[in-house]
Amino acid sequence: MRESRRAIRNVVALLTGLLVVALLVGCGEPQQPSGGAPAPGMAQKAPSAPAARPAGGGETLARIGDITISAADLEQEIADIPVYMQTKFKTKSGKIELLNKMVENELLARAAVDAGLDKDPAIMRKIDDSRKKILQNEYYRTHMKDKVGVPEEKIKQYYEAHKDKYKTKARARVRMIVFSDEKAAQKTLEDLKKAPARFEELAKARSKDESSASSGGLLGWVTDGGYIRGLGKDPAVNSAVFALAEGKVSEVVKTKKGTFVILKVDTLEPESFRPLDEVRRRIADDLLVNEEQIKKYYEEHKDEFISKERVKARIIVLENEKSAKKARNSIVKGLTTDKFSAYAKKNSIDKTNAKNGGYLGYITRGRYIPGIGRDPAVEKVIFGLEQNGMSQPIKTKKGWSIFYVEKKEASQLKPLDRVKTLITNKLRREMREGSQKESMDALKHKYACEVFEDKVTGTKSAEPSSKDIRDVFRPR
Repeated sequence: MRESRRAIRNVVALLTGLLVVALLVGCGEPQQPSGGAPAPGMAQKAPSAPAARPAGGGETLARIGDITISAADLEQEIADIPVYMQTKFKTKSGKIELLNKMVENELLARAAVDAGLDKDPAIMRKIDDSRKKILQNEYYRTHMKDKVGVPEEKIKQYYEAHKDKYKTKARARVRMIVFSDEKAAQKTLEDLKKAPARFEELAKARSKDESSASSGGLLGWVTDGGYIRGLGKDPAVNSAVFALAEGKVSEVVKTKKGTFVILKVDTLEPESFRPLDEVRRRIADDLLVNEEQIKKYYEEHKDEFISKERVKARIIVLENEKSAKKARNSIVKGLTTDKFSAYAKKNSIDKTNAKNGGYLGYITRGRYIPGIGRDPAVEKVIFGLEQNGMSQPIKTKKGWSIFYVEKKEASQLKPLDRVKTLITNKLRREMREGSQKESMDALKHKYACEVFEDKVTGTKSAEPSSKDIRDVFRPR
């Protein structure tokens, strides 16, 4: 319940901001010159109160002056919430909390207009910016984001031919009463047949499952063929659940654990297919890049897939050169990984690695050496060793160090199957960005856009990367 309320608060906080902006945007009318046509760029003048909410239909749930909030308005508000969170708002308590937040939103909007905030230039500029962002994000989503060069008809054909890929299994919101013996279960079943509405009461009083008893036997959502809380995968219980209609109670079922349960289905969602709109992007991606393109890119860019030489190394660090030489001489004969590791654990002053036998992990040529950083001299020593080889003492930032190479891996070309996903994603991204650039160039041409970059001035500090720019301005 606490988690549900936190989720509700997060959503309604977002809705508050959006609704107030929307109402303030809608409460102004452009001033017109004497000729009647709107003057370009003229400020807008707002009436003394926001426009009344259009009647949404259904029973009236709240009234604020001439504004009403109907059952249909509430349902629409729920529909605008992300799908994965909507279930929490379909409960009575969730709807009431959301309704009260909608009322607060309307009150805040009215108070804002009465306070003259709709006439504040800074606030109106923010509202205008929000309006533009909503419009540009929606245009990007509907006209550019998924337009990646795959014809709509081809996407529809693929969807129909592979519809089983997008099937969602049936699921049910289940309650369960657990018994250790069948006799007690049968007695409770008889009581439930006389009074089915007592299920939650009897679950609290008689269920042996403490984790669900306090909530009236509520297990939550169970997917057909999936795991059941406290039971795992149990075919007998699964079959009983999905044989029930909503609100119905099962017979006594013996679980694979030897316990006995009575089940009730609060809500049942039959199996269905994800709509095309939800999977269009994934289908377009599947159709966008084929095996031939992947292999071609791999053959033409093999240098991108060559793994660098690397070694698995250990280190012993001592205070001075004399003690380091003495240490090396004491372990060089019959040197093994275990022998080096044991000495490091006992004698190395590098406490970070000593407890792990001086283990540094894998070191890649040209990259950071743990605890030392980039040091060409140290790197040369390490990569000059053979497998099971030990270096002479060398002075590092840690102290006088002895390195040991446990394993060597030469530079090599990664096989196609290891980099196939990487290539696929790269090609898809390039095609999407290319398609979106074409769309943007067309818009620039359509609206006679000119950009005078030579007139822009700025500081000489670090410049933003293309990724920085995408992260800041990319429509979400």
